[in-house]
Amino acid sequence: MTTLPDTTFDPSTTQQFPQLSTGHLTPGAPLENSQRSSLTPPPTPIINDNSTAVDQSKLTVAARYLQHHALQPEFLAEYVLGDELGSGGFGFVVSATRKFDHKEVAVKFIFRDKVPVHGWAKDPELGVIPMEIYVLRNVQHPNIIGFLNAFQDSKYFYLVMELHGTPWSANNPLLNKNNNNKNDKNNTTMIEAMASATLNQSLPGSTSTTSSGSTTSFNNMSTSTSSTSSLLSLSRSGSESDLTYVEPPKPALLVRRTSCDLFECIEHHSKFSESQARMIFKQIIDCVDYLNSRGICHRDIKDENIVINNDFTVKLIDFGSAVIIPKPQGKLFDRFYGTINYASPEILNGEKYRAEPAEIWSLGILLYTILYGEVPFNDPVQAISGPFISPILE
Repeated sequence: MTTLPDTTFDPSTTQQFPQLSTGHLTPGAPLENSQRSSLTPPPTPIINDNSTAVDQSKLTVAARYLQHHALQPEFLAEYVLGDELGSGGFGFVVSATRKFDHKEVAVKFIFRDKVPVHGWAKDPELGVIPMEIYVLRNVQHPNIIGFLNAFQDSKYFYLVMELHGTPWSANNPLLNKNNNNKNDKNNTTMIEAMASATLNQSLPGSTSTTSSGSTTSFNNMSTSTSSTSSLLSLSRSGSESDLTYVEPPKPALLVRRTSCDLFECIEHHSKFSESQARMIFKQIIDCVDYLNSRGICHRDIKDENIVINNDFTVKLIDFGSAVIIPKPQGKLFDRFYGTINYASPEILNGEKYRAEPAEIWSLGILLYTILYGEVPFNDPVQAISGPFISPILE
């Protein structure tokens, strides 16, 4: 199996990070050769503009950022946003329903201005994009979350992925083993649609994979501006001239969905049997081994970056800290972007480290956590020099 080339973007080779241009783009085309569209959809807030002030403290992270943001129009033509799934320092994740087949997906909104220096990669078709998008477009494994589509606007990269996992709440009927409805499509939709009014376009020149295995090209959308602030929905029947606007149902506030990650699964089960732990960990090892064969280190292996369903099928997510190991292997890294509880002793000592052995250490921490329901070290000092916590065996 071939490894991915080292495509890490070095900002010292250019004066600035890539900027969006207006109008249509094609791979390799100069940015100034774009054309402006006459389509001018208005910005669409998530929250209704009425006389009652919205209590910002009650909004989810996604709702606070998206309530006044005009989203990319082609994205809106294909997807309807739903609940918040998670959030972090570099973005947030929202569920969405794909219109043509009603399939529920996950959409990660990545802040353009918060992508770290190491987090860019050069794609031969798309140019400079976040490493997470680059990696997911170039890997395929049953235990790695699947790439579906990608878009961008002036503020965000939109990474559309498959949605996997069971919400690990006590009142979730999927946790009842007698319930065979494992593919419940019910979804509380919070947003019917939004329309775009900023410098927007989809990522040019790439393809997306549908659930049936067919591919759909990323059409390049153009920009538009408008001062209109009324809430409108976008429907699409073909070309830009076919876009129409209708009043949608009034959306509720975005709500936070119960997490589907391994952390919550462990909390739900307290701990797993040895056979369950073996099944879960084997899947994780398989996908990490696959990534290693492609020259990739995830660098943030932890229970919160693994989604799991009620059949204990796992998928690795969040490749924002991933790195492509250059050849020959053995490069030392001097910065750590993972999670302290899973960091190896050399990292905690502030020393340079190799990514591969550090990944193995993280896997050891994860295995202990799966087996015993807690991390093996109370603090970084203990992880460096002390013994791990003796597990309480029943």
